[in-house]
Amino acid sequence: MAVQRLVAAAVAVALLSLILNNVAAFTPSWVLQALEDGKKRSVGLWKMCPTSGERERNDLQAGRGGEGTPRQCKSLGWGSDYAGYQESHSTVKLQFDMMRSCNLMATVALTAGQLIFLLGLIELPFIRQESQWWEEAIAALFQLASFVLVIGLVTFYKIGPYTQLSYSCYLDIAACLLATLAAAMLIWNILHRREDCLVPPVIIISRSLASPFHPRLDNDYVESPC
Repeated sequence: MAVQRLVAAAVAVALLSLILNNVAAFTPSWVLQALEDGKKRSVGLWKMCPTSGERERNDLQAGRGGEGTPRQCKSLGWGSDYAGYQESHSTVKLQFDMMRSCNLMATVALTAGQLIFLLGLIELPFIRQESQWWEEAIAALFQLASFVLVIGLVTFYKIGPYTQLSYSCYLDIAACLLATLAAAMLIWNILHRREDCLVPPVIIISRSLASPFHPRLDNDYVESPC
């Protein structure tokens, strides 16, 4: 059985969402913070780096005086509270922990949807494209991914006055919109198919069957697919 084009298109859109979500997760540029001493740094979910200007300044200072080391990127983990100027440490910790958990949940949901789709292509005995739950499960997983990404992104709505969002946050917004689009395409397809099946079967008898003067050798009829 050929895969429906709309289902395949929705899975491709969700795959693009998965790629963008992971690219955003591992870049250090979710927010650009200003510090008390006037320096700036970019902070991501799992990594924190000085900005390019600060890194060059540190390199020059280390080369001139022979003292000090250039500031390299630092790894971050759960509970990190690297707050910027006039930012609450507890708020920043909650923001990044929430986004980390939502990002991981969205990654798992999008990956599971891709796996279910691939297993349906293989035509295993327990997972088939004709199964009633196959497309519904994929749609539910994509919808879950978009939902948790919205929750994570909402935590970045209120940030410090000296902090601004960086490009990784907008990448994740695009991933959220693509996951929502993939789920909407599948849900529309499911509802449209159900509406078609609610219509009673239509049987059209050919004229050769209604004519008494012709032999009834061909039992021709057409009925709806449902």
